[in-house]
Amino acid sequence: MDTLFTLAYEIGSLYVIVAIGWIIRRKGLISEHGQRAFTTLLLYVALPCLIISSMHMPFQYEQAYGALVMFVLSIYIMGGTLFLSRFITGKLKLSTNRRAVFENVILFGNQGFIGMVIILQLFGQEGVLFASVFNLIYYILIWTYAIYIMNPEELPDSKVMFILKNPGFLATIVGFVLFIFPIKIPAFMIDRVATIGQMTVPLSMIMIGMMISTVSFSKAMAYMKDIFVYIAVFIRLLMYPILFFLPLLFFHIPFEWFMIACLLSATPSPATISMYAQVYGGDVEFSAVVVFFSTLLSVVSIPIVYLVFLLLM
Repeated sequence: MDTLFTLAYEIGSLYVIVAIGWIIRRKGLISEHGQRAFTTLLLYVALPCLIISSMHMPFQYEQAYGALVMFVLSIYIMGGTLFLSRFITGKLKLSTNRRAVFENVILFGNQGFIGMVIILQLFGQEGVLFASVFNLIYYILIWTYAIYIMNPEELPDSKVMFILKNPGFLATIVGFVLFIFPIKIPAFMIDRVATIGQMTVPLSMIMIGMMISTVSFSKAMAYMKDIFVYIAVFIRLLMYPILFFLPLLFFHIPFEWFMIACLLSATPSPATISMYAQVYGGDVEFSAVVVFFSTLLSVVSIPIVYLVFLLLM
């Protein structure tokens, strides 16, 4: 139970930084152009450094086995949720410009930013190693499938190179090579990489705050009457993590590995989908509102998911 309170405390503390990002953007201290530069710094520099520094450790068979388990879990979770997301979206009466957005916001969580931060806070550097492996399939799908269902014509012919340009995916591959093979980076270099990686926590939370600041109070209140917002948030935060992880209780997966995968799968919808909706065509307001509400409610929902499986395991 102490870990549950620690989780709630850590998430609550992180959202204090989110509030700072919200204020910065609402007050106009950072422009939209500055926000994009901020996002680029986080996505292409800080997060890859965190992943690489976390995976730069001596090879151990237990960790290698854990990484394999996480990869299998990733295939199971992302494959299962993709199939179910398509099925659910097809059954709902959604407008054309909302259909792909709805499927994306229930399929994808904010595993790259909020998820990695939570895992780092709870399980340390080793937790980030397992989380990075678990996110591999996620990175591939969010940079290909998510765009494809928004606008099939926008996905480039060279899909392999398109995926490799994803800094999170590429950093995980580099980190995995460093972990598997006896390659040791000099301390003066890896220490600097680790220092930059530590920026991921505050930068990612500030970025989330700036992104959800685009949702005005009046817009949020208007969407409070939209049943599809509630459906999307419920599926993303509670239904998927509980539905897909309950069967895994019979496999006696180590608690830490189980919870890393589970908490990543319980993260709120990512602001990336709002960006896709804006660039490739889609209901931008709906995606922004779902991201906004799911992000706020995840302060409560993630500890609930953790508590459910803590009591069951």
